[in-house]
Amino acid sequence: MQRQRFLFAALGLLTLWRWALLPTLELAPDEALAVFRVKHGHWGGFLEMGPLVPLFVRLGMLIGGAGEFGVRFFAPLLALAASLAVWRLMRGLFDAQIAAWAVVIVNVLPAFNLAAVTLTSSTVVFALVPVAALCLRIALVHAHPLHWAWWAAATCVFGTVLAQPPALGAMASVALVFALPERLRHHLHASGFLVIVAAWVLAVLYWLIWQGGFAWPEWRLVPNLFRWSVLASPLLLVLFVLAARMAWDRATLMSQRSLPLAMLLPLAALDLLYGPNHRWPDMGGAVWMIFAAMLLAHRGTVLGGIESEEKISLRTIALVLAALQSAFLLQTDLPRTLGLPWRFSRQIDTASDYTHFFTADPSKAMRGWRESAKLVSAILKQTEGKDAWFVVANDWRLAVELDHYLGQTEPVMSVQDDLHAQTGRSAIFVTDDPAAIAPPATLQARFGRFEVLSVARVMHAGNEVRWLKIFACHDYRAPDF
Repeated sequence: MQRQRFLFAALGLLTLWRWALLPTLELAPDEALAVFRVKHGHWGGFLEMGPLVPLFVRLGMLIGGAGEFGVRFFAPLLALAASLAVWRLMRGLFDAQIAAWAVVIVNVLPAFNLAAVTLTSSTVVFALVPVAALCLRIALVHAHPLHWAWWAAATCVFGTVLAQPPALGAMASVALVFALPERLRHHLHASGFLVIVAAWVLAVLYWLIWQGGFAWPEWRLVPNLFRWSVLASPLLLVLFVLAARMAWDRATLMSQRSLPLAMLLPLAALDLLYGPNHRWPDMGGAVWMIFAAMLLAHRGTVLGGIESEEKISLRTIALVLAALQSAFLLQTDLPRTLGLPWRFSRQIDTASDYTHFFTADPSKAMRGWRESAKLVSAILKQTEGKDAWFVVANDWRLAVELDHYLGQTEPVMSVQDDLHAQTGRSAIFVTDDPAAIAPPATLQARFGRFEVLSVARVMHAGNEVRWLKIFACHDYRAPDF
């Protein structure tokens, strides 16, 4: 009992520590997009993310303000909710000791820690999916066909679609919970499971209506091997595979105890195929690692294939290495403070963030935005007293970041937006394309003339983050139709 009290106290202190880390990194483009949607009332659509993330951002900003702390306010709380769900689930399936070890492993995972200090779609999914698994276990314990836990699980699946559509992995995992053990397969025809399916279908239909169709992301199988080594320490990754292999032997006979494995397999399969399509720091479908941690906690506790001392040593080494890697991911400036060169990655939204991780820092996506906004703000001040100028960025990522850090009422637009309402006005065009020597041809055709105002090299800790080129575009003319 004393150990359990210590565990809960540690989770509370860990949540406070994560709150303290929230303002240390600037918003990533996905986070800034959520803020943009809240600020300008774009709630309904699924552009780049579901509507559940902006909802959490809105509530967090009401509590913690408009800065990074407020935007990410709920991230540590969602991580805490996931940890408590893991503990409750594993205590019900096995015992309190195994549950405690599962919580410890989950909280040293690099992927989990990164999700706990940023607010992206994966942050919400990391909480909803374990809670859904817990609700499934409660529903199975109580034989009532329409127990409240079925509806709670359906709500979690529905929310997963609203956070990270179409949540195929989550729905497939729920189905496998009943399909894998022979004694649970009759639930596939029961009303409780049908409630969950109905909730998922409704959420997917809502997403398809807003999305206007479905496009499969690009398959990136090989880069994901590098990605998994970053999001889970290499030693833990090996132990996850071994634990899953051992759990498979009696999976069809274990009934409810096969739940972690059933949740893991579909989530891991889809994450292996599509995970690298997610931008840093979004963890994509890495929620499967939570269930791998559950299996490892169980297998590492009950099996006696190696001596107790060796087992303790291996477990300690794996946890320490994962914790160090987590700390490294949360503070990637550490090598630079030690005088070691570590440049920033060239891209902020491709698999190269992972495949080049050991030679390039992917946290470029969370660096230099405030300084970039200061450069644009200084130029906007020079236009005071003239007709109001609007700001256009070369893509949505730069647009939403400038919109947040400029703090102005009028939204920053991207070249893909409709500019018809700006007829007669002049614009500041901002691009972070180092090869750009002029605004894109589509903008040049719509403005009377343009001129270069500034070329700046945005730096962080002595390393180049991006080149910023700023142009003045005069007298916008709407196209003739």
